[in-house]
Amino acid sequence: MISDLKESALHVVKNALTIRLGGITLRIKHTKKITATLALTLLLTAGLAGCGGSKDENAGVNTEEASNKQVTIKVSNWPKPNEEAKIAQYEQLMAKMKANYPDITVDKDEWGYDVSSFLPKAASGQLPTVYETFFTETSKIIKANYAADITDTMKKYGYDKAINPDLLKMVTKDGKYYGIPKDGYVMGMLYNMNLFKEAGLLDDKGIPKFPKTYEELAQTAQIIKQKTGKAGIFLPTKSGQGGWMFMNIAWAYGAEFEKQVDGKWQAVFNSPEAAAALQYVKDLKWKYDVLPDNNLVDVTNDMFRMFGTDQVAMSFGMNDWPPVIQQQTKMSKDNVAMSALPVGPIGKPVTLLGGGLYMFSPNVTPEQIDAGFKWLKTYGFTPESSEEALTGWDIEKKTLSDQGLIVGPYGLRIWTDEKRIGEEQKILDKYNNVNLDLFRDYMDNGSKGMRAEEPVNAQELYQKLDIVLQTVLTDKNADPLEILTKAAEEFQRDYLDKVK
Repeated sequence: MISDLKESALHVVKNALTIRLGGITLRIKHTKKITATLALTLLLTAGLAGCGGSKDENAGVNTEEASNKQVTIKVSNWPKPNEEAKIAQYEQLMAKMKANYPDITVDKDEWGYDVSSFLPKAASGQLPTVYETFFTETSKIIKANYAADITDTMKKYGYDKAINPDLLKMVTKDGKYYGIPKDGYVMGMLYNMNLFKEAGLLDDKGIPKFPKTYEELAQTAQIIKQKTGKAGIFLPTKSGQGGWMFMNIAWAYGAEFEKQVDGKWQAVFNSPEAAAALQYVKDLKWKYDVLPDNNLVDVTNDMFRMFGTDQVAMSFGMNDWPPVIQQQTKMSKDNVAMSALPVGPIGKPVTLLGGGLYMFSPNVTPEQIDAGFKWLKTYGFTPESSEEALTGWDIEKKTLSDQGLIVGPYGLRIWTDEKRIGEEQKILDKYNNVNLDLFRDYMDNGSKGMRAEEPVNAQELYQKLDIVLQTVLTDKNADPLEILTKAAEEFQRDYLDKVK
């Protein structure tokens, strides 16, 4: 999702937090505003960065077990000085690396992926051996030759057979692998239990009456507003997050955004279907009056705070957000539930699939690629089900549980190996501290109808759609189709026409 924030999972530290927001990676200092110290989530389904390989003239060369000669790799997203807990964990990992692979030296790089800084860093040959990025960025990075072909090493260590194929295809081009999916997410709905209870919208088992359609979603939000006086639903409108969320609604209405015609990309969201979806958003404001009063809001500064303090009842979201909300607002772990997204007029589920990945710098050696995979193994990001591989997963869940943060619900599975999934589930069960029935619909149905983010300039598209949303929420007389037509023309001119 959005590159000035975004996606991977969530990392708990003493004084700072890294959280994925779809295509966004956000680093947050430990302050009153967002006490996001989910520390030691360090190994969250993806772990921070590994180390890396490259794409030279012989990209994809056979990477047999590295020789005894010294190999140095650089790891991105290294903990910053104020992240004491994460630093302590990394020191443990470094000790393991030194013991297990004395011929490998791991250097630190605090840099994390950002659209504005990536190109200068890549063009000057300064990328870390292994760096993290988002699925939305993959194709343009590969096209620009800023990622190594790691096919042989992927196969050597079994990643090609072990990772969810829906994620794996996002790092594949012409039958070769250029990245390792490290986490994935599907969008769902978050529910504030206190407000649902106050509005009389819990069933006889204490489970929220989840809206099954977008029309029901609007009606449920209206009931909550009438019964509690609080906003029924939250919809972000800035930082690219508005467009990111709106895409789920528009797809459910049958809209498309980009289409390849005769080899050229076309912006096609100036359609009746997209206009109907935008009219729905407009109605949330002017017909149902269920949105927050402020029309210029984002997730991390506004939704987390409002949801965690019982100021809004529902929001789009992912299963790794609630622990962050807990940290920011001290919300009870029992005050949240989740479901799959509602169904729109097309009559079938649809949800945005996103996530993050590791890529390897294009100026490194096969030995460095191999060393990078060994770092990932030490980190715990490996298909193996060994005790070493599962240690990180256990530490992460225990840390969350010790802090009273939600443990138990899961989102999109990264691994396909049943043994690995089973071992991870045992750890989840060991530390589970919530009623899983509150999350069952999301876990069972949230991955149905997955759709990948748009392939060309997705981040810029989200920014463009932000403006579209802001317009209909501030102008009661705004015409959805007219606004979308103008936006599509601008997006075509500024981005798609420049694609070669």
